[in-house]
Amino acid sequence: MSDFLGPLILITFCSVVSYWEHSRYGTAVTPFGVMVWPYTVVVLMINLVGKQFGFFTISPQSVTFIVVSYTFFLVGGQLIIPLFRKSDGSFELEANTAKNISQLFDIYRPLFVFLAFVSIVSGLLNFQISIKELGWVNIGSEEFNVAYGTGWLSHIQNLSRLSFIFLMGDYLLNRKKHILILLVLVFLVIFIRQVKYHIFGIVLGAYFFCLLNGIIRFSIRKILFYSLSVFILFSATYYIGFLVVGLDYTFSAPTNVRLLNIFFTYLFGGPIAFSEILTEAKFPVYSTQEIIAVPINLFRFLTGDQNFIDIIIHNWVSISNNTDIFHTANVYGAVGMLYMYLGKYLTWIYMFFLGAFSYLLWGISLRVRESIGVQLVYGLIMAFLTVSFFDLYFNKLVTYETTFYMLVIPPVYLLMRRLARFSLTWLRSESLGNEEDHSRVHLS
Repeated sequence: MSDFLGPLILITFCSVVSYWEHSRYGTAVTPFGVMVWPYTVVVLMINLVGKQFGFFTISPQSVTFIVVSYTFFLVGGQLIIPLFRKSDGSFELEANTAKNISQLFDIYRPLFVFLAFVSIVSGLLNFQISIKELGWVNIGSEEFNVAYGTGWLSHIQNLSRLSFIFLMGDYLLNRKKHILILLVLVFLVIFIRQVKYHIFGIVLGAYFFCLLNGIIRFSIRKILFYSLSVFILFSATYYIGFLVVGLDYTFSAPTNVRLLNIFFTYLFGGPIAFSEILTEAKFPVYSTQEIIAVPINLFRFLTGDQNFIDIIIHNWVSISNNTDIFHTANVYGAVGMLYMYLGKYLTWIYMFFLGAFSYLLWGISLRVRESIGVQLVYGLIMAFLTVSFFDLYFNKLVTYETTFYMLVIPPVYLLMRRLARFSLTWLRSESLGNEEDHSRVHLS
């Protein structure tokens, strides 16, 4: 009975809140909705299907803690969202940028094409250096991941994330072939590192950016399509490593059975692992450093301190009673990781402010008229909320760095563009003025 109680609590909670939000805002695709429904679906899969294959079920105690945490997230958001209501009390769902999105793409396209080109070149150079150091046989290894994912070239490669999200919207709207070629190359720069959340971040980020601007429409059919795409991309990251071993190994039945087990371990790992540690009461450890690791590590880097904080969790938990297959996890979901390091009260405070920030970003993204960078951040944050059932992504350097690029580069480009146009206009006026003066002198 307890296996059905948790999913029942979740479905009831999510349905009531989503219905309420839809009645207020005209959509259930809100920061709350994109965070809670994927977790709910995963829990349903675990407790109704996964347990048939030996996976542990999600306890009602774990579900209750998650629901309370999501409630704090919701309350934080609802305190912010009234700031964006119109004078008549209604909430405008259509983004201001959607009204002239084609014009905005024309304005920003040169910037993001340039950023894509820079990220592709830096990626190719970094790939060549990594292969030269480690050899082709190590593609897919941890050593290759470290070599390709560190150094100044890797930071330049992070320009690929904002360029991909923007150019995906540009391509879906205008269907330009050269944009598609750039998209494929930019995707490969990110894909070759084979880090799952990097891939999901840009794909889902592009989806939410396009959804916000009316380039695509929300539908269950598209959600199913994206889910299938996620599975294909996930599998492809492993097939690269398998192909290095050989074709026979890659396409053998045991290899593909192993891949399926890896996929479902990855999918189910966060919720089950959190349920297990909450039941066993092994945590929290009360350490805030892992949650705010990025600013601390940046400060230590600037001061020459090499004692950086490691945010990788080394506490592995069994998530299945099948010991013959790899069914362990070192991820606990966003709420689980917060609980591990902060305890329940600080977790709820964190979720409150995360909700406030997410809804604030949503409201601003709907109101801006040309600040594409803010909308790119919105897409990225919504992507990480969607997969928050797996891990916490707001304590990773790539999130901070990409957000910085998104908020700084587009407005600087817009300012430089306007200054250039102003300078040209001024020079033309000066030139015309000199010609008129010369004509007067000649006539006199």
